[in-house]
Amino acid sequence: MKLKNTDFRLLFMPRLVLTLAAIAAPVSSLHAGFDASASPPRFELKARPGDVIRQTLQISNHENQPARYLVKTADWELGPGGEAQFMEAAPKGGSCRPWVRVERHEISVSPKDTRNFRFEIHVPKDAASGECRFALLVSSDAGTVSPRGGNFIQIPIVGRLGIIVYVTIGDAKPGMKLERIVMKRIDGKPTPVATVHNAGTAHSRVQGSLKAVDAASHKLNLVPEQVVILPNARRELSLTPVDWSEGEAKPPAYELALPLRIKGTLQFQDGGEVEIDQTLQ
Repeated sequence: MKLKNTDFRLLFMPRLVLTLAAIAAPVSSLHAGFDASASPPRFELKARPGDVIRQTLQISNHENQPARYLVKTADWELGPGGEAQFMEAAPKGGSCRPWVRVERHEISVSPKDTRNFRFEIHVPKDAASGECRFALLVSSDAGTVSPRGGNFIQIPIVGRLGIIVYVTIGDAKPGMKLERIVMKRIDGKPTPVATVHNAGTAHSRVQGSLKAVDAASHKLNLVPEQVVILPNARRELSLTPVDWSEGEAKPPAYELALPLRIKGTLQFQDGGEVEIDQTLQ
């Protein structure tokens, strides 16, 4: 089977449920909603110049009626708050979307059923080492709702979910460095925040857990926020306090008392790690 050229798009959530509660005015629905999921929620792949990568995405329809989904591609970047922003227009210079072929642009899924959706990435033979990033966007057909009392006004409702695809090409790799850990107030609470710089040519994440003891002798763990750090990017990651004192992980019922002693190891996705033994004021 020969797959066609395509554009991409997508959204970060593995499952997106769009309900009429999201609309400010009361409405009567002609379209029950959008209840679908895609698995896996992201692809992290490796390739060499000239490779053809074949992958399968599973699209599930959780509604009680058949659903038809539109599939496209998109470029994306991270916004100021770390949210994914998608560009669905024609690919600009440097985009790897022209490398992608999709099985089809529309797929129908029976009620409470799952279908496989195939796509390919054709890496050019002269591709330089680096990272190809794009998104696969899966959206519903536009349904409509009519506000109560409005016989003619139709408001379109479109649900959408997306899957991020990373392809590390050649010898591209992250270059992660922990720059500092300081205390900041987040949502009104003192929270350790780590600043991490990725000076490499591929994305990475921070993993692991730190042990912490505050001035009131509370013992807890600090878990790094699970966000991506793109090449040549610097991000602040919250180290979320987790209390295990009652046998299950939960947010502490108390505010951290400073100074806070932290100790342990944080790992980077590329295999590097950093030892930490620090007191935060």
